[in-house]
Amino acid sequence: MEETAQAPVEPTATSKAVAGKFIVILKNGSAQSPTQLREKVLGRNGFEASRAREIFQGAVNGFSGSFSKEEINLLKEDQNVAYIEPEQAIMLGKSTAATSTTTTTSTTTSTQTIPWGVSRVGYGDGTGKTVWVIDSGVQSSHPDLNVDKTRSKSFISGDASFEDGYGHGTGVAGIIGAKNNNEGVVGVAANATIVALRVFDNTGYGTLTRIYSALNHVYQYGKPGDVVNMSLRVAASTMLDDLVRKTAARGIFIAVASGNSYIDCKADSPARVIAPNVFVVSNMDSYGKFNPTSNFGASVKYAAPGTNIRTTWKGSGYATGNGTSYAAPHVAGILALTGGKVNTQGLVTSDPDTTPDPIALK
Repeated sequence: MEETAQAPVEPTATSKAVAGKFIVILKNGSAQSPTQLREKVLGRNGFEASRAREIFQGAVNGFSGSFSKEEINLLKEDQNVAYIEPEQAIMLGKSTAATSTTTTTSTTTSTQTIPWGVSRVGYGDGTGKTVWVIDSGVQSSHPDLNVDKTRSKSFISGDASFEDGYGHGTGVAGIIGAKNNNEGVVGVAANATIVALRVFDNTGYGTLTRIYSALNHVYQYGKPGDVVNMSLRVAASTMLDDLVRKTAARGIFIAVASGNSYIDCKADSPARVIAPNVFVVSNMDSYGKFNPTSNFGASVKYAAPGTNIRTTWKGSGYATGNGTSYAAPHVAGILALTGGKVNTQGLVTSDPDTTPDPIALK
């Protein structure tokens, strides 16, 4: 049957600072527990413990909350505070109507297609591989996806559901790991285990705090060889970049969308990160040409298919989308299959910087 899906035109996020809200990161190395240190810092600066609205514990320790400029200046002087950043509000790109098809299959007829992007980079059996998708959630009941309901989690305060009400995360998940099951589409690491970490709500709204908390969760519970997909962007964030590096240093591979504004991504996080096990990805079309919306820059390691990409969608359907949000999960799937190795198949054409991106290959 036919139904309407919402496929983002420009899937990676735009962000802006939230007035009066800040994220406070504490220094490591204290003999005190994270809770004791947090309460000590708040207490000696005259704040109730309840002023810490969200708590970070894992790779780093800290909290976020609402503070005045004077209060922030006070905290900046505290010997146990590493740094403070403004909270950021993040919106996934505006959506436009697209055709989505829900398919049914029989035991004798295959309705499965191999999307051009998956065919271009290659695919294989991803059974047993774990990919953490930091996004708008993932539809756990989608017949073409293998979603780990136990490990999936929401980081939206007051909403414990990791289910995808926006569609973006389910689209990302399908590129990574749609089942090779005679139905729908095939993912690069077919049947990989998808762990949905929901940071964007049903309107596409998220925050830096949620993204940071989700990645901190991966740092705590992920294992070497796991993969993280981050098809999102925020304005330059030292603390997020630092956490990306720390998580990658644990042997966890991170695929990152470069962004969709046709600019150098040197001022965007985490796309500006240059570090081992971090793979920033640009968008190319089926002709191997750099997409004229894709960001570029020194941090970009590979180009991958991100133009007219068919994938899974919310409502047990399928949709076609464009953007680096769809390019990054091709590389995430490769990383899951190969344990962190990405081969190449030539160079993208029309790359606006001086170094054409290698085209990713399994």
